[in-house]
Amino acid sequence: MLHAEQCLREEDNSDKVLDYTEKCMGMGEPVSKILRLMCMQSVANGGLKPRLMEQYKREILQSYGYQNLISLCNLEKAGLLRLQEGKPTFPLLRRQLRLIPEQIDELNPKDISYVFSGYAPLSVRLVETLEQSGYQAFEECFARDLTFQITQDNSSSPAQAQRKKRLPTSDRPQVVLVFFLGGCTYAEISALRFLSEKEDAVTEYIVGTTHIINGQAMVDSVLSETPLFVPTHLWNSLGDEPVPKVTASDRGSL
Repeated sequence: MLHAEQCLREEDNSDKVLDYTEKCMGMGEPVSKILRLMCMQSVANGGLKPRLMEQYKREILQSYGYQNLISLCNLEKAGLLRLQEGKPTFPLLRRQLRLIPEQIDELNPKDISYVFSGYAPLSVRLVETLEQSGYQAFEECFARDLTFQITQDNSSSPAQAQRKKRLPTSDRPQVVLVFFLGGCTYAEISALRFLSEKEDAVTEYIVGTTHIINGQAMVDSVLSETPLFVPTHLWNSLGDEPVPKVTASDRGSL
């Protein structure tokens, strides 16, 4: 699993994990593991190719049961599973923001990438970029692919303007609140603490979040154990796959 995750985040073409995913299905691995690999592949590649998406869906439904169609729909609504449209953005962000440094010393770390054994969390790298280079560098990273809105109030009193001139120092650091909507991982919290504890740090980060999550918990939250009862119109995404005829006794056995 770890090797597959490294392949997904480090290589531009991560379709080669298909063989590993199919092998996991054949060995009867938990469906949550399969869905997690699918989501990572979708995010890293900017979506899945239509033929690959249909292949994954068919194999999951045939191997783990048609009740998982609801879980697939939930993942699509969350944006974790989608069809590929245009050029993927993750490879570009990986290079521009140095998400995977060439060298890393886990015993004496000097970069936040040590928290994921060589991968810098995108959220924390963005915070670090804003601190070091300001909004201009932030805009340059996203101008071509993503859109966002920044609202700033330029009106300030003379006293406020005077306070802004006082640059933070290690003895008198500025305090920044980083709030995660939807949840964050312990690794992201560790990365922010690492930035605050650096010798030349002039910023102290306070972390707020709605939840503490990890990859497994996020996938488990969308898994459905609903007995099979799927409207006919939901089967359109499966191509020519026929709608199974389920009797009342069959539903009871499910």
